[in-house]
Amino acid sequence: MKPVRENSIVELLDKLLDKGLMLDADLIISVAGVPLIGIKLRAALAGIETMLEYGMMEAWDRDTREWYEREMEKREDIPLMENEAVSLRTFGSVWHNQGIIHCWRPGFWYLTNKRLFLWSKEPAEMLFEVFLDKIEGIMTNREPHLRNIEKEIYLKYGCDEIARVRVSNIIEFKEILKRVSEGRLGEIDVGFS
Repeated sequence: MKPVRENSIVELLDKLLDKGLMLDADLIISVAGVPLIGIKLRAALAGIETMLEYGMMEAWDRDTREWYEREMEKREDIPLMENEAVSLRTFGSVWHNQGIIHCWRPGFWYLTNKRLFLWSKEPAEMLFEVFLDKIEGIMTNREPHLRNIEKEIYLKYGCDEIARVRVSNIIEFKEILKRVSEGRLGEIDVGFS
């Protein structure tokens, strides 16, 4: 390779990543003619495409691609039951109030023909789940949040339990929930604000 004068740092980087750089050095550090430390250094610097072209880093590339595929499969797998069909998927959150922890837990809401659940992809976790036949009522409420007023949905389910839910489109969420639950849901009064 002939030395080439580069006009800019960008051209130098482009050439370095495209062609690559090999370094093979032996270094001996000595004091008063007595060798104390020996270093054998071998390094290759190039873009990943160039490395793969020259047969370097193939195992790493293969392992990384396989790992990524497995991770993506895990993330895409929502836990659907047999004969369960998704009617609505939307981003939202549920109010988590347990012990000293009080926070909104975000994820994707899935409304199916059997249940309503909030699924977090990272880490893969079920944040909230209720079967449609356990939902007794629904109510929309406005809650102060920082300097805004946020709309929330209160779901009454089970033994008088209340879940606070936020979704991006409250009207669509309520309509589809009422339709999927076959009109069993009525407006509720939660008795607090």
